[in-house]
Parts: sequence; structure tokens; C-alpha cells
Amino acid sequence: MRIYLITFISLCLLSLSEAATVVATGMEESLRKRMSGLMQPRLEFILQRPATEWRADDAAFFMKELLIKEGYADSKVDWELPGNNQILLKVDLGVKYLIGRIFTTSNDPISEELLDDYFTQPIMKRELTKREITPFLDGYPTEGAINIENYLKSEGYWDAKVRVTKITKHRSGKVDIQLEMERGKIHQILPPKFTGVSAKHRAALQPIYSPYLGKIANSVNITEMNNLVNKFYRDNGYHFAKIDVGSSHKHTKPIGIQIQFNIDSGNLYRIRKIYVEGNKITQTRRFNRYIEPLKDQIYDESKANEVAKKLLLTGAFEIVRMMPEKVNARELDLVLQVKEAKPRFLRAYGGVASYDGLVLGSSYTNQNFLKKLQTLNIRSEISGRGLLGEISLTEPYFAGEPISQTIRLYALQRRFEGYKKSLTGLETSFTWKPTNYYAARLSGTLEYVKLETDGLTLQEIGPDDYLNTRFALEQTLDFRDNPVLPTEGYHARWLLEQGAINGDISNSYFKTDLKTSYRYSFESNHRLVFRFNAGAIFPSETNDLPVDLRLFSGGADSVRSFGERELGPLALSGDPLGGEAYWNASAEFVQPFNDLFSGVIFLDTGKVIREASDFTFSNPSYAAGLGLRIDLPVGPARFEYGFNLNQQPGEPSGAFHFSIGAQF
Repeated sequence: MRIYLITFISLCLLSLSEAATVVATGMEESLRKRMSGLMQPRLEFILQRPATEWRADDAAFFMKELLIKEGYADSKVDWELPGNNQILLKVDLGVKYLIGRIFTTSNDPISEELLDDYFTQPIMKRELTKREITPFLDGYPTEGAINIENYLKSEGYWDAKVRVTKITKHRSGKVDIQLEMERGKIHQILPPKFTGVSAKHRAALQPIYSPYLGKIANSVNITEMNNLVNKFYRDNGYHFAKIDVGSSHKHTKPIGIQIQFNIDSGNLYRIRKIYVEGNKITQTRRFNRYIEPLKDQIYDESKANEVAKKLLLTGAFEIVRMMPEKVNARELDLVLQVKEAKPRFLRAYGGVASYDGLVLGSSYTNQNFLKKLQTLNIRSEISGRGLLGEISLTEPYFAGEPISQTIRLYALQRRFEGYKKSLTGLETSFTWKPTNYYAARLSGTLEYVKLETDGLTLQEIGPDDYLNTRFALEQTLDFRDNPVLPTEGYHARWLLEQGAINGDISNSYFKTDLKTSYRYSFESNHRLVFRFNAGAIFPSETNDLPVDLRLFSGGADSVRSFGERELGPLALSGDPLGGEAYWNASAEFVQPFNDLFSGVIFLDTGKVIREASDFTFSNPSYAAGLGLRIDLPVGPARFEYGFNLNQQPGEPSGAFHFSIGAQF
């Protein structure tokens, strides 16, 4: 045993002492280091054994192969065995060939830039290199030509042919490649062919694919049609349907592509049970109100995904997935996999606005309060106009229905032109959002309000110490492409409110307010924005309407030649009195300069009417102006100046506004 062990150790030491080393000459240091790193895995066998002729030949072969990939197609690598277990590689690099100009002599509208992009795309992707140092190899021209041919086919030219007709090597090492291109005729999408499809499904699929018939058979249209066919089966419960797609050329009139669908729809599966996995904080029973509507129903992937989306919107989860698992030929179980997010966080914010001045605030949010998927929010804010504090609790599924309930307790102290306002309030609201575009909010509010004069007389202020009980219905339509930085779409909000005030004087009122906007983009990045807002309040006693319930206009979101709330009737002190009705309208032209900055030209008009019964569109105020906008993640920062086009005595000639956030 001892003899075998000594022999084994001796052989290991001998092999270590005879391990070969490989040295390369004829290359600059940076290239030598690069080649050394690339060769290391290939030389592992050689470097563990003595230097021999055939191992030296292998090392030279590896080096030559790597140099060719670097563009040194004419390089030579010779080897020597100088002794001391060393393999010496002598490298003569020759000229480094790089891909130069890619062009065609054919009368084809494709740009040379696009030609270059598609020719070099597969080479650059595989070699992970930059365009200016893309090496030339013998097989690359054919590969690049095929990629251009595939691009033309994806554009609908399914008979396209691209051939390499000339390769020119220059002394500089640049290699120009000349191509010959034949697009052939554009192909249309022909009626598809279905196999394995029932007559009922064939009839249901017809209105899905019909809009694509006669369109160009490019990759976008074909992919869209394929996706819609797949979606049809998923939406109808055939989640495990097998759909094989092929295509064939039809050189008839018109020339086109026929998509062939071979479909095995499989069975409809009823959901037997739903399991929840991954919840460490959230009570499992709190998921029931979300998933109960799915139980014992035919599995519909879109409905399951909608449930996952609603759970994500609570903010309590980072990941929500619905995973179907077959139980038998007719039933499946759903596994609701969740990864919980950090539920509690603190936030501080600050900003500056032309009306509110400096604004500082902080908030605490718990998005999984008491482990029940309820949201608790506590917020405080201080500005140049006053103080705000509020606490709210939101239940996303009230009474097991997809209606969110929010209870809010709040207090406010705020200074306006002519008076100061203090209030405390309690509000409960219910929000129903059946679609992505429509929402309805029903609320009931009780407020205690106290007003103090700061320029206005007590008679102008009206009731100054009262309880306000009100009920409101607010409906919203929102078809904007982005609620934070909108560029297109329609948006409307309509408020109906019935209220009663009780104090030294009692009064009741009905209020309605409508806000609408429409955004339209044209010629790639120009935008037009149109807005119209109007509102009225109808008190049972006009003279006993508190100033804080009256309607005001003027400012950054209405007629911009006036300061905030300064349009309309004024008191002797020069402070705005507001009115029982108002309206304003505006039109804007927005010109983006880049992804961050935009310029705007606008025209505003509007009016505040003292009594709602005198509502009229005659004799409004007009404003025209311009501004600069900076698109921020929280909304656009707006710098705007409006000029008063029909200035009346006592009115400003214009006003500057700064605010953050999109107008309605």
C-alpha cells in the first residue's frame, strides 16, 4: 500500500513539473491579453501536460481560429518548441478585415442605413461587437443577405430575393459588400384555413379574422391575427387548446399568404378549488372576496388575470399569479401565488406653486392594515395658505362586492383672499369602477365650518359658523392614454351634490359641476387640447349662501390672465366674491421640443355669474398666452403667462402661473 501511494505522489509531482506553458509573439499587448483569455478554456488540457509537437499544433490551430473571428483572415500562426516545456506561437497578423459599406445597385427604396442595420444585425448580436469594428468572415455576407431577405418578407414581400454580387477588399482592411435585391410583389392576407374546428367556432372566428383579409401580409398583421385566434380560445375557456400555425404561398390573384390553423381545442375546465400560496401576513380568508366569483365557473384566463390585477392594485403584493393545474379531464384547481410587498412606508414631499406658495407634506401608509388588505393613510400638509391633516381607511371590497369604501376624517385651516376658513369633517364614500374607463363615487359628508373675515365684510361672507351635510354623486369617464402625462383621449367628470347648512341661518342647495377635456395628437408629436368646464349652485336662499360654497374661477386651470379665483365679481376691498355659476373654455397647441420640454400657446375664455338664474355665455373674459412645460414623473411642471385681451377697470393685464400636474 505504501509503495502504491509513493508511486502515485511521484507521478503527480512529475506531471506538475512537466506542465507546458504557451507564449505568443507578434501581437500588441491588448490583443495578446484578449487572445490569452479566449484561449484559456481550450488550452486547459495542453497546459496540464508536457509540451509536444501535436499539442503545439493544437495550440496554433486554436489561435488561428480565434484570430479569424477577430477579422484576421490572412493571419499565420507558426509554432516552435524552444525547450523548458514551452510552446512558442509566432503570429503574423496580416490585415484585419472589417465590414465596410453595405449597398445595392438595385432600384430599391430601402435606405442604405436600414440595409446596413439588417445585414450586420446577426453578426453583431452573436459576436457582441460594435458596428465600426465588426469583423469580416467568409460566411458573413450570405448570413447578412438572408437576414435582409427575411426583413423584406416580414414587410409582406414573401418572394423577396437578396444575393451577394460583389465583395471588395481594400488595403485599409475595409470590405465593401454589394447586394442585388428583388422584392417581388407585395402579398396580401388571404382567408385562413382551419382544421379541427367546429362549425360553431368557425362562425365565431370569422368576424375576428375578417378585418385582416386583404391587408398586407406583414409580420405585424399576421401576428395580430394569430394572437386574436389564440385569445378567442383562451377567453372561451379553452386554456389548454393546442394551436399550430403554418402558412403557404398562393400565387393566384391576388398574390397572398394563407395562414393555416390546426387546432385541438381540448375540453372546457371547471374550477374546482382555489388555493392561496405565499401569504405570510395577509389573512387567507381576505382573499375569498376576490376569488369566490371564480369558483365553480368555467375557467376563463382573462377573468383570472383580472382578479390578479385587482390584488396587485391594493399595493400589498409585489407579484400575483394565477396558475391552473389539471385535476381531471373536466376540472382544474387554481393556485393563487402571491409575494407580499412591504406594507408600510413613510413619504415626505415638497413643492412650490404660484397660489399655494411653498408646500411641505408627509404621509404614513399601511397597505395591509390589520392583515385585511385595507389601506390606512395618515397625511399632514403645510403650505403658504394653511394646514391640512387627514386620516383615512379604505376597504377595497365592501360587503363582499367589488366596491371600495373609504372613511375619512380631516381638518383644514386655509386662508383665501378676503376670508379664512377652518373646518373639520367626516366623510364616507363608495367607489364603483366596473370598467377601466368609467367610475362612480357616492359620498356622504358632515362638516363643521367656521369662517373669519380678512377683508370681506360679514355680510359678504354670509353664514360664518355652520354645519354642512351633503350627499354627492360623481361620475368619471377617462379615455386618456396616460393619467399623469396625457397626450391623447377624452376625460370628463360630472358632479351632482345636494347639501344643507345649519347654524344661525339654515339653507339648502343643489350643486352641479362638469369638467371635460379632449386631447388630440397629429403629425407625430404636435398636440391640440380642448377644455370646457361649467358649474352652478342653486341655494334655497341666495343671500344666505356662505362664501366658501360659492363658485370661483381664474387661475392656472381656467382663465390664465387672472390670479387664482380672481375672475368675476369683486368686493369693495378688491377681494373676489365668487358667484352661483361659472364657465370657462380653453384651446391649446402643444409642441414638444424633446422628451422632456414642451412649449404651449393657449387661448382661454370664461365668466363667473353672480346668480345662477342669470347664466349666460355673453361678455366673457379672454386670455391668450404661452408657456413652458417640463414632463416629470409626477406630472408636468407648468410655467405659463396669460395676457388679458379685454381688460376691464380693476382687472390685471395678465398673470404668471406655476404649478405641477396635468390640467383636467
